[in-house]
Amino acid sequence: MSTPVPWARERQVAEAAVKAAAKLTKRVQSTVKEVSKADASPVTAADFAAQALLTQHIRRAFPDDAIVGEEDSSVLRSDGLLGEKVYLLFREASSSDDDDDDGVCSLEDMLDLIDVGGKGMGGGGRFWTMDPIDGTAAFLRGEQFAVAVGLVEGGKEVVGVIACPNLKVCNGVISEAIVDQELGVVLSALPAPRSLSDLHIVDCPIGNPPGREAMRLLAARVQAPFPGTDIWSSHVRYAALILGGGNVLVRVPASGRDESCIWDHAGAQLLYSELGGLATDLDGRPLDFTAGRYLCRNRGLVVAHEGVHGRVLAELRSHHV
Repeated sequence: MSTPVPWARERQVAEAAVKAAAKLTKRVQSTVKEVSKADASPVTAADFAAQALLTQHIRRAFPDDAIVGEEDSSVLRSDGLLGEKVYLLFREASSSDDDDDDGVCSLEDMLDLIDVGGKGMGGGGRFWTMDPIDGTAAFLRGEQFAVAVGLVEGGKEVVGVIACPNLKVCNGVISEAIVDQELGVVLSALPAPRSLSDLHIVDCPIGNPPGREAMRLLAARVQAPFPGTDIWSSHVRYAALILGGGNVLVRVPASGRDESCIWDHAGAQLLYSELGGLATDLDGRPLDFTAGRYLCRNRGLVVAHEGVHGRVLAELRSHHV
C-alpha cells in the first residue's frame, strides 16, 4: 500500500478553487467597475465574486477549516445593485463548476460566504488565506494580477497556489505590459546569482518612497541595475522570483508598524522556498503567520535566493535599514 502524499487533497482543492476564480476574473476583467474602500484601494465586483467562489470550494471540501480573506460583505450589504451584480457573477461561475451541488441558493448565502474570510483572524491553528484579486489597480487597467490561496498549519505554510492569468514570460522577462491570452503554468529551476552585481530587483513602483530609496541604494552599493522589474501585485512579484524573472524582493515599511497583509505572502513563499528561495524579515526572522490578519510581529521583508539572501540582508543592515 502506497504512502499518501501529504496535503494532496488540500492541494487538489486549492488548485481547483484558484483555477475557477482565475477564469471568472479573467472573463470580467475588462468590464468591471471600480468601487472605493476605506483605504482608497480599488475593489471590483469580480473581487467579491472570486472570494465567494474560493470560499465555496474550500468550505465544500473542508467545512471546519478557518479562512482569512481580504474582503467582507459590508460594501455589498449597503449597495444592493453592486450586491446583485456580484451575485450574478458568482452564480454564473458556480453553474459552470463541475460540482452542480454548490450549496448556495441566495444572495444572503453568498454574502455569508464572503464574511467567512472577511471576518477570519487566523492564528496558531489550521487556516486558509486567500487573495481573490491581488493587484486590483493593475487589474482594472488590463495588466498583471494574481489569484492566490495558501494553507497554514501550526504557523507553517503547507500548500500554496497562485494563478497569474495574464502572465507571459518572454526570455525570462516579466512585465506589466506583456499580457498572455491563455491560462497556464510554468515551472523553472532557479540558480543563484553569481555575484550581487547580478541581482535583478523586483519591486513595487508606488506607495513607499523610503522603501524605493532603500532599493536604489542597495542596487548602487552592489552595482546592480535599478530599477529592475516593477510589478504592482505582490503575488505576481513572487511569481517573477519563482519563474526566474528576478531574484530579490525587499519591502521596507514606511513606519515602524508593518501593516503587510498575511494573504499577500502565505503560500507564495512556500512555492519560492521549494525552488531555493528564502524569506525573512529585515531582522532575519521567519515571517510569523500566527500573528493574525497582518504580519505585525515582523519588520519588513527580504526575499532572495538562499545563496545570496544573507549578503543582501547584510548590505541592507549596513545602510541601517
